[in-house]
Amino acid sequence: MAIHRQAKLRRIVIVGSILGAGLAFYNRAAIVEQVFDTAGSSKAAPEIKNTVDTSIQKQLSELSYTGQQVHTVNNNQPFFTADELKIDNGAVQKLSRRDWLGRPQVANAMLNKSLMPSAKREPLTVRTPGYKVYRFNDNGREKYLYNRSHLIGYQLTGLNNNSRNLITGTVAFNATHSDDNQQSMEDFENQIASYLRADSTHYVRYRVTPIYRNIERVPRGVEIEAQSVKDNAIRLNVYIFNGQPNWQINYYTGSAIHTN
Repeated sequence: MAIHRQAKLRRIVIVGSILGAGLAFYNRAAIVEQVFDTAGSSKAAPEIKNTVDTSIQKQLSELSYTGQQVHTVNNNQPFFTADELKIDNGAVQKLSRRDWLGRPQVANAMLNKSLMPSAKREPLTVRTPGYKVYRFNDNGREKYLYNRSHLIGYQLTGLNNNSRNLITGTVAFNATHSDDNQQSMEDFENQIASYLRADSTHYVRYRVTPIYRNIERVPRGVEIEAQSVKDNAIRLNVYIFNGQPNWQINYYTGSAIHTN
């Protein structure tokens, strides 16, 4: 009987351990969020050493926002190969799996008018890594510091509440500027959308790569590559800084301080 009870107890422990591990894995993003929010209330995040990487993305991650929103990459030439510019499969989009911190990764698409939505966008419900609510006054208008920013813009494919396609982005990074001549993610999306609407035979190869530094949950920016397939009307490779004038951001936690 004692042996039977011990075997039963072992089975219970094993099953409990499996269930506990599964629950922890399923809720890993929320657990990480709690850990970072508890430990990351400081103004500046600590530096973490990692393996040396000479890729373009690594170089971009080391750049710091100083008020200039857009940085040109590779003389504005995208890195697409000839195969990546083929339209054999028509209009498609492909999102990557989120990493172990729940962070969205590179998003790819072959854009065409056929993918563009006709319905009005519904409110966003996805909570992006590091997202917090901060309001500030901008020349008499109330603004939010953060948007939940699409990697592939809604107007291009109609993809909306998908956690693999949404990051935490500042309003200066995400939305068209009204008070200066700087560009944002929306400006480039509008340019591409206008080209696609003009002709149903137009295709644009599109890739958006969020750039993280170490294990920070809020990206430092995104690299946008775009190339129209049949001509050079659309041809760009830019890095857009995920920063906001007069705000100091802790990219590990999403916490921010208004400095002016």
